[in-house]
Amino acid sequence: MSGINNKKIMNALENSKAKITMFADGFVDEVWEIISSRASSKDFSIYTQMTQFSERIQSSGTGGVGLELVRKRRSFGGFTPNTGYALARLGVDTTLVGVYGKEHIDPVFEEIGRLCHLFSLGDPAVTHIFEFDDGKIMLSHMEAVQDINWQRIVETLGMGKMDSLLAQSDIIGVGYWSLLPAFDEIVAGACEAFPEDNKTRRFFFDFADFRKKDVDSLNDTLQKLKTLNEKYPMTLSVNEHEAAALFGMYDETLDDKGRPIQEKIEYIRQRIALDEFVVHTPYYAAAASSKENPAFAASVFCERPVRTAGAGDTFNGGYLAASLAGLDITERLQVGNAAVGFFLRNSTPPEIKHLAQYINE
Repeated sequence: MSGINNKKIMNALENSKAKITMFADGFVDEVWEIISSRASSKDFSIYTQMTQFSERIQSSGTGGVGLELVRKRRSFGGFTPNTGYALARLGVDTTLVGVYGKEHIDPVFEEIGRLCHLFSLGDPAVTHIFEFDDGKIMLSHMEAVQDINWQRIVETLGMGKMDSLLAQSDIIGVGYWSLLPAFDEIVAGACEAFPEDNKTRRFFFDFADFRKKDVDSLNDTLQKLKTLNEKYPMTLSVNEHEAAALFGMYDETLDDKGRPIQEKIEYIRQRIALDEFVVHTPYYAAAASSKENPAFAASVFCERPVRTAGAGDTFNGGYLAASLAGLDITERLQVGNAAVGFFLRNSTPPEIKHLAQYINE
């Protein structure tokens, strides 16, 4: 691809001194594969496509379905662990506030704890993930994050520590809106606690699956963010499914028929009235900003990913690292694509040294 200055991108990432603080979840992901048939204890086949699995369910009619699981891995998950880990692997000074263990940090978060500053509010939530080559089914036990609010965060950390974290941070990340009842309260609390020091701070949001809440709730949150955006610029990042739902609210479709996708994204950005809007898909990423022209960056589709859970968060980690490094909108998309490209093929986020090849692709 022409026009890519790898040296500039690598230098910017390596020399970035910016900091980020992220709120307020934390999951232990129990990841499984579903066995489709078994010949012996060691000879079995798994469902590799979600359609295969859905056809098995549908073919059972109204009767029961008995299925066998095989554990794939036990790992961390959620907005702060996944995105924070991707950021830290790219050298970003990252602070995570969420639920990683009450009496002690759960072992799945120990690697993150070596790279990030962790502040735990209690025991993590648990998600059971059924992983396929073309996607995943995620079933979460949400009690651990349902009562996380601004007051609990401040009481756990102390107002002095909270003031310090907010003062030093260049970006504040909050997610997931669809799973965090006190999302609006946490954003408002952070805004009220920011010091009056003339430092420009940006918010970054991953809303997750819009379908978990009603349209009125989404519009209410967007209206509140629109007001706060006048003082604190805000970035919303969505995947292709979330984008399709959001586009549909404004009678638009995600496909490129008619206007180019960049123009559509700019149109939606203006409608939601946030400073920056990002869409990432398995085939491309695009973004619109109030201060930059809309941008598009193609990516190489991964036919057989090693891991899919956390892919969107890894894109966001790359995009945020590039934002903190002061890169332009196209370069931010390229770094996000490169980060998730490496992740899909290696099951872990990249370090800076891994990015050049994937940006070139």
